[in-house]
Amino acid sequence: MHLVEWFLLQAPQLLVTILVVAVLVAAMHLGSVAERRARRRSGNPATGTSDEGYIVSGAFGLMALLLGFTFSLAIDRYDHRRALTLEEANAIGTSYLRAQMLEEPSRSRLSALLQDYAANRLALARAEDPATQNGLMAATDRAQIQLWRGTIEAVRPVENSTISRPLIESMNATIDAGAARVAARRAHVPPRVMGTLLLYMMISAFILGFVGTRSGWKPAPTVLLALFALAYQLIIDIDRPTGGSIREQQAPIEDVLAMMRTNAPASFQSAPALR
Repeated sequence: MHLVEWFLLQAPQLLVTILVVAVLVAAMHLGSVAERRARRRSGNPATGTSDEGYIVSGAFGLMALLLGFTFSLAIDRYDHRRALTLEEANAIGTSYLRAQMLEEPSRSRLSALLQDYAANRLALARAEDPATQNGLMAATDRAQIQLWRGTIEAVRPVENSTISRPLIESMNATIDAGAARVAARRAHVPPRVMGTLLLYMMISAFILGFVGTRSGWKPAPTVLLALFALAYQLIIDIDRPTGGSIREQQAPIEDVLAMMRTNAPASFQSAPALR
């Protein structure tokens, strides 16, 4: 993984905030140093112009706009992941209900597989360690194969019945929803966009230092840069599906799993977890 991708996807959030603030403050300080050198060379006094104020306002206005657009991209991906969570929960619940129309032992076997599959999907959504995530992903792949094989075995004796086609469709939707969630969790705001945004923030901080700190250090510009750094860190947090503190709620999956466990026959209430 490249350094930029590690910084955006895996670096501790506190470290991200501190580094971004430090980089912006350093850029502002460089701007102030460059302004003093330019003033000494030209011999002009430290007086500003209204044009310089317009330049600073325009630079920071555009930076705020870029931050807003990038924030919108991250929020759209978050909302998409949340919608897919509900879609997967509905697909699992529908498959479970349709499986109850099967005869034994297919009903108990398929119901147990769906229950374990939902528990695995919930654990995967909550996992933070990459090694744990990889193990749960492998378990998900095996579970999907077992679900499909179990469905085929269950409907083969009754392939012409009214339940066979709806069960196949709902099971297919369950597997497709799982794949869609995996793809959505791998989709991020492009690193080049985040890198370019950070570069623009540094240039804006340099302009602020060049124009706005002629009379010495002031806390207000530093606080302003810290606020922009916090907004940047918030975008990174939202854009981390598996490592951030802002994650889509798993209540739909939890509700479906609770429903299956509550209504599970005694024959498979103690079904072993997927490994």
